[in-house]
Amino acid sequence: MSGRAGVRLRLVALLGAVGVANVAYTVLIPFVPTLNTVFQMSAVLIGVAFAGFAATKALCQPLGGWLVDRIGGRTIAIAGLAVTAAATGALALATTSGQVVACRFVWGIGEGLAMPALYRLTAQLGTESGHGSDRTLGWFGTAAVAGMTVGPGLIAALSGVIDFRSAFAGGAVLTVLATALVALAFRRTGRPEQRQAGGDPSRAPTERLSRLPLIPLVVVLGLLDLANNAVYAALEPLFPLHGTGPLGAGERAVSLSFFAGLAVFAAFSWVGGRVMHLSRRFPLAAAVFAVQAAALAVAWLTGAYGVFTAAFIGLMAVQPLVYVNMRAVIGRLGEGRQGWAFGWFGLISDLGWVAGPLVATAAYQVFGGGSFALLAVVALAASALGAAAFPWLRAPFLHDSGPPVRESTSA
Repeated sequence: MSGRAGVRLRLVALLGAVGVANVAYTVLIPFVPTLNTVFQMSAVLIGVAFAGFAATKALCQPLGGWLVDRIGGRTIAIAGLAVTAAATGALALATTSGQVVACRFVWGIGEGLAMPALYRLTAQLGTESGHGSDRTLGWFGTAAVAGMTVGPGLIAALSGVIDFRSAFAGGAVLTVLATALVALAFRRTGRPEQRQAGGDPSRAPTERLSRLPLIPLVVVLGLLDLANNAVYAALEPLFPLHGTGPLGAGERAVSLSFFAGLAVFAAFSWVGGRVMHLSRRFPLAAAVFAVQAAALAVAWLTGAYGVFTAAFIGLMAVQPLVYVNMRAVIGRLGEGRQGWAFGWFGLISDLGWVAGPLVATAAYQVFGGGSFALLAVVALAASALGAAAFPWLRAPFLHDSGPPVRESTSA
């Protein structure tokens, strides 16, 4: 198969790889009691295992992006996923708490290397397929969240069949499958093509984009995504704490509400690229963060669990629009810059996953439900930053970014 249909088939394979790889991503969450009882890990050591993964993933993304620009997205994506698969398989064989922590750190390294490559490959195939990188980066979010949702769901559905070791052995197999899908989607590789300077009219839009202040732009994009991630990551502990505590909901109700929120996030990620296309002259990030602030204020003020859940689902409906917006801007940058930009953006952005739960749980100990008001202030600050940076966020969409940088030939 060749031509645009072949490119779209490769895109399906790549998005499938993202979803399959992310099934293992959240499998450790249902096994936290196992870490405590079988591996004798304290609450602090369990926190180190989770936070250490996030930290190594964040720190390795600039290296992954640098390698993508020099070696190619396919090679680095496969290498990162291979490291992830090895760490996941090793976790299935772990016998001590130190081994568990070490495997999580190595897992984070693999994820950090793979993420900038997967983002760049998705943006490339979006352009080549005619769908546009904006839409395909939204689909990337849907595939990722769907995989993250399936993992704990399978553990819950097969709780009498799957134990700790079989779960991570299965996760390793799925990650190997994801690696194979990436290899199939990009059969040949090489260094990104360098276009010749001269009279090529397609260079004009790329040259205009090259005048963007790249380092400040990436920092702003990263800070906005950091705020988005921190709000969601903070809600992971705050939602069940507040829902089962002052609001009196049961654990099953909280689990169903959170599942519904993730499902809404996945659905709106799918249409996020289309929303981006229609809102290029509208300060989308500023508006989305304002909606998040309003939802968090409702969560703080309400005493009804139903209203609390509705506010959470409303917040989850708009969050993917920030996710797509930030990545779509980077996806429109010119050649030789995307890997670097995705890498440093990922480093800044992922710090939200580390800071969000730590700050939120500490605030909840002191302020209780008032911690939602603090999160609303974070969202309002992000809204103001999004409004101020709107000319930068808008600039890449004023011109076509030119032909895509090719990593491979058609499958």
